[in-house]
Amino acid sequence: MKSMSAAIASIVILTAPLSAQWLRHTDPSLPRTQEGKANLSAPAPTAPDGKPDLSGIWLPFPDPNGKPEGVENDINARYFIDITEDIKPEDVPFQPWARALFNERLQTEGKDDPIAHCQPTGVPALGSIPLPFKIIQMPRLILILYEENTVFRQIFLDGRKPSPDAEPRFMGYSVGVWSGDTLVVDTVGFNDRTWLDRMGHPHSDSLRVIERFRRRDVGHLDIEVTIDDPKAYTKPITYIQEQTLVPDEDLLEYFCAENEKDVARFR
Repeated sequence: MKSMSAAIASIVILTAPLSAQWLRHTDPSLPRTQEGKANLSAPAPTAPDGKPDLSGIWLPFPDPNGKPEGVENDINARYFIDITEDIKPEDVPFQPWARALFNERLQTEGKDDPIAHCQPTGVPALGSIPLPFKIIQMPRLILILYEENTVFRQIFLDGRKPSPDAEPRFMGYSVGVWSGDTLVVDTVGFNDRTWLDRMGHPHSDSLRVIERFRRRDVGHLDIEVTIDDPKAYTKPITYIQEQTLVPDEDLLEYFCAENEKDVARFR
């Protein structure tokens, strides 16, 4: 059985209650119900340039009112903990070294998980960590501000290509193009120091992440993630991060290392 003690500890450490956000400020751009609540099921908004507008504060909690019958609401914990949740263990397309490293991390119960030591979470795991993020959309650039450790991403929409020889980074280098109502983001240039999930699935510095952002309606954003790393896996792995809009709120600063007292307790 896969051990999740460190993974569960990470969730407890990182989860911040929504009540800890800013004092509520009504967003006049959101459609409202007769009761004055944000109408999360209204049609997705459009940006001034005619593209779908992805802007907003998002949190990887599926909306209980927006899920098909019979589908569990699991705050995306499945993929935060294990990106291969939908794959049989024997079918995970490991390269031999990656399987050996993954098994080693299981045996040590995740005590070396970088985020348990306040190291960067990295892409794409930041999209499933249970803390909010903010998308700021402009015609030639999208910024994503993450509350977790107060980090950011830039997604360039100005026609540039992914850099083939970029200095390796935790967040990589992202470029995007629109394909109909879907933003396709291509990110390369990673180092190999992050984990893809809290179970410890590894990756190499050849990791390429393709994300497809699609806003279904006002309140729901799907990010289809494809992990393409032929050094670590024999074929790509794909899963979907479901996001729900957090209306009338904003981000707070958050630093894992502030008053951190947990690492000394790991064994």
